[in-house]
Amino acid sequence: MTEKPDPILSVSRAFLKRFGENCGKQLPEILPEIGLQLHYRDAASYEGALLRMKGIPRGYVVLSSEVQEVRRQRFTLGHEIGHYLLPDQQDLCQPCGKMQIESWDEALAKPERDANQFAAEILMPRSVVQPLLRESPRFGHVEQIAQVCDTSLTASAYRLCELSSFRVAMVWSEAFRVRWYKPSEEFVRWVRKGSLRPDSYAFDAFEGRPVPATFESVPASAWLFEKGLKPDARILEHSVPMPNYDGVLTLLLIPEEIEDRASQSSLEELDPEEFTLGRKTWPGRR
Repeated sequence: MTEKPDPILSVSRAFLKRFGENCGKQLPEILPEIGLQLHYRDAASYEGALLRMKGIPRGYVVLSSEVQEVRRQRFTLGHEIGHYLLPDQQDLCQPCGKMQIESWDEALAKPERDANQFAAEILMPRSVVQPLLRESPRFGHVEQIAQVCDTSLTASAYRLCELSSFRVAMVWSEAFRVRWYKPSEEFVRWVRKGSLRPDSYAFDAFEGRPVPATFESVPASAWLFEKGLKPDARILEHSVPMPNYDGVLTLLLIPEEIEDRASQSSLEELDPEEFTLGRKTWPGRR
């Protein structure tokens, strides 16, 4: 049975082939070539909006002039182009707010996640990012992607974890709570959503305490479900405060075996219901 092609990859690859790998930095100039015009409006209720003419390959992208960060504007523009080009979104025409841009939260509507994925593909092409992924990941690689592709740290961390072959994950937290995360395929653990544990550096960041400027060891249970872990399992954490977004961006790395192979527990035995609870507060310090 032939596997269906991924429409996001198909459309983004066609876009990159037509406009080049550096097209993410030239989106305003590209818009007229695909039938779009760019306008700015004073808007607090949305960051970007697509206004299209039904049945005609023409339309308008409206960006909020209140968003001053150029990298955020560029990603929003890529997001709206995704709405315009993706084949299953041809009837979509709506504003996109702060919570929908640069987010891959599973609770987000699929068209918004897909538009974010399309933006990531054209702003951070695989051919550009993959050479940066040959070494064990560190936050410096996130900063390299951000510099080379002129993208935000959040989007760059997502892309690193999406393409990495190491056991790495990025986590986005707000108000002492894990909102969403992106693991690499090899990470093979579930990050606990909900209240941050006090034995994480992300918790310290929200408390206003200094956090390490590099990876530091923390108990694996500070972030992961304990079932199936060695009792003394530890992982590496690097958390960076993001005050402009009232959040903390975290990179997690599993550098060695942390699973308790001798026990009867396994990932397959974990209850899927407990993955999403995340409401319990946990005692303990590092």
